[in-house]
Amino acid sequence: MPMRAEYATVTKCLDQPITVSADPRGRPRRFRWGRREVTIHEIVDRWEEAGCWWQGERPRRVYRARSSEGALYELHHHADGWRLYRAYD
Repeated sequence: MPMRAEYATVTKCLDQPITVSADPRGRPRRFRWGRREVTIHEIVDRWEEAGCWWQGERPRRVYRARSSEGALYELHHHADGWRLYRAYD
């Protein structure tokens, strides 16, 4: 599937734990990545992934979010917390 023009074509796979502040519906609004505080301007896309269910892994929610500075991130919400999975350049 080709990427839409609004998505960057180069990504960095980070898969790092982050601290997230979510809205009442559970959607991320802000996250802390190391010393950096990132405010989310919009959720561009969201979906759920089943994970490795045969290994006991629970489903996770995935959010593609644009920051207030215009950067694009992919955040994963697992049963054990939030992770910054990918950053788009």
